[in-house]
Formats: sequence, C-alpha cells, structure tokens
Amino acid sequence: MKRVQTEAPPLTEEEKDWIARNAAAQRERHDAIVAEMEALTPERDAWIDGFFERIQTRGFNTNCDERQLIDKDELPEKPDRPFKVTF
Repeated sequence: MKRVQTEAPPLTEEEKDWIARNAAAQRERHDAIVAEMEALTPERDAWIDGFFERIQTRGFNTNCDERQLIDKDELPEKPDRPFKVTF
C-alpha cells in the first residue's frame, strides 16, 4: 500500500536553508532556556528544602482541615545526578 509519508517531494535549496535557519534558531532558544534553568539550581534546591521542611512541620492537607505530617525517614533521598527540568 502506498502511503503519503513514503514519497515526500524533494526539498528546494530555499526550503533546506529555511529549515537549517529555523533549526539553528531553535537550538539557540533551547540552549538559553537550559542555561536559565541551570542558573536556578541553587534557588531550586532551597525551594525543595523549604518544601520538605514545611511538610515535616506543618504537614499537608489530606481532607478538609485534616493535616498529615511526613517523617524525615519518609522523605526521598536526593539523587546523585543533576536535577533535570522538563520544559
């Protein structure tokens, strides 16, 4: 059976240049976003530590005004790898 995606029309040089320019621009934007996310690493670690502190002292709501505290041994351990931000 013949499928549309198996027979793509050949690209012109202008189209190839357009794709290359846009791919390069996208790589630049991606690299800038990754750099911004990596710059936030110390602040993100502080946010995570603050969250763990709050759920140990204040807890979190389970039902209406019921709160549950989390013990320190129930908290996840920090992995040995860098934090990966998905965007």
